[in-house]
Amino acid sequence: MNIKLKRYKNNPIMTAGTGEWENLNVSNAGAAVHDGKVYLLYRAEGGERRRGPGSWPVTRLGLAISENGYDIAYRHPVPVFDRSDSDLWNKYGCEDPRISKIGDTYYIVFTAMTNYGDHGGWLMYSTTRDFETFTPMRRLMPELEQRTSGLLPAKINDRFCLFHRPMPNMWISFSRDLNSWKNMKCIFQVKPGTWYENKLGIGPAPLETPYGWLLFWHGKNNNAEYALGIMLLDKDDPAKIIKFQEEPILTCETDYEKSGFVNNVVYTNGAVELNGKFLVYYGCCDHCLSLATIDVDDVYAWCQS
Repeated sequence: MNIKLKRYKNNPIMTAGTGEWENLNVSNAGAAVHDGKVYLLYRAEGGERRRGPGSWPVTRLGLAISENGYDIAYRHPVPVFDRSDSDLWNKYGCEDPRISKIGDTYYIVFTAMTNYGDHGGWLMYSTTRDFETFTPMRRLMPELEQRTSGLLPAKINDRFCLFHRPMPNMWISFSRDLNSWKNMKCIFQVKPGTWYENKLGIGPAPLETPYGWLLFWHGKNNNAEYALGIMLLDKDDPAKIIKFQEEPILTCETDYEKSGFVNNVVYTNGAVELNGKFLVYYGCCDHCLSLATIDVDDVYAWCQS
């Protein structure tokens, strides 16, 4: 059996705000349930450019809260993570966070943009327990220029597990202290002639189920079109894929998914389980934020099929 996500009828759920730091685009939100509400850390862009007119906008992370998981009830008036003049590793801001709760702590892995390297994207992380105060961002796996990364929301044999993407494939690495990484392994690769032939990576941090770790992921084809997929990872060995759907679960079909700041993009880095559904938050064309859902029972049936 193949499964598909269902778009929320009121999409997009978030568009550009009024503040100068987010009045151009909002998209790509990490998500977590805290105190019964869904907290979203989202990518925001305004008029400020990285290297002058015509260059990519400076990116920042904003905070929004949904009380029901569907509709935005609150948006914080200022960024919770901003660019920095004093930190050259965060010169042009930060983007695309994934949130993983381990114990009582939320670990936020995101990309900071710099002048260094080929594309200038390097991993950072911060932690919080309440989404009110955050630890200072720190570099994560500084030996690799990369993005599209997040932590498993549990430790395996007392080790952190990081999903990451040395281009263009999905890798996994392990660490006891978030400083030294070992057992790096490629677990999923691009495939010529498919919707993920160009590059791929995780979506949100995996979600725990009775059958293993549920992973929503994204791929891009050689026509620069994105789509979302689903796979199931072994609970004790998340480097092992035990279930995989070849067909995507969401493709670019609506106007807001086909046309925007960058056309033909659906990209998720946030998902939660709430009230019998998986809620998948996805950025559309790097311009707005939308929501798609699927019943938990349908996913569990797929896991067992």
